[in-house]
Amino acid sequence: MTYQRRTQKDQLDIEADLFSAIATMDQLSRYFDKGLVEGTLYKRQLKSCISDVFKSRIQLEKLGFNIGEFISREDLETKYPEGLRRLNLVEGSDGESLDFEQIKDLPRKTADYVANAIELIDLLKLKTVARVEYIVPLLDELISITGNFPKLGKEHWIGTEIEGWRDELKDEKPSMTLGEERCEKLEFDAVRWLNEFRRNLKEI
Repeated sequence: MTYQRRTQKDQLDIEADLFSAIATMDQLSRYFDKGLVEGTLYKRQLKSCISDVFKSRIQLEKLGFNIGEFISREDLETKYPEGLRRLNLVEGSDGESLDFEQIKDLPRKTADYVANAIELIDLLKLKTVARVEYIVPLLDELISITGNFPKLGKEHWIGTEIEGWRDELKDEKPSMTLGEERCEKLEFDAVRWLNEFRRNLKEI
């Protein structure tokens, strides 16, 4: 009985960490949308939250954790819709959960890629702050990560497409905004890259 109580307490503690990460992502995104958090701080804290999500999921999967039941039980769609949106970008919206046990040795690179991708998507959604000076460095970082990531590499179509966008924008005036049409197209592509990145994680 003592062991069972300890196990339950441990799971609740881990679920609390996951809940806290989602709540923090929600608050962080709202501050970012209002211009109250600058990009460097946003990405650093977002990366930290994503790392917490990975760590919690790795531990919880060993205990038969069900993310759908957790979201429903904690009413996350109502309490933290923006945090849940970012969780869905981490988890995937195609109904297939990542095998977190398989990626446990790649948490830093994975968190780096996902954090950069989410920041890029968020900037593009806001449109008015989707400036070349913010977008190109994010594309540079995505290129660097994909070029050295298992199952991807420099020749993978993700890297080729990201480089295409980077080369198209890098000579533009840094303060130039992308405009609505380009924002929508690049956001669409960034979501595709993130989905492909997650699919490749499942094969590692």
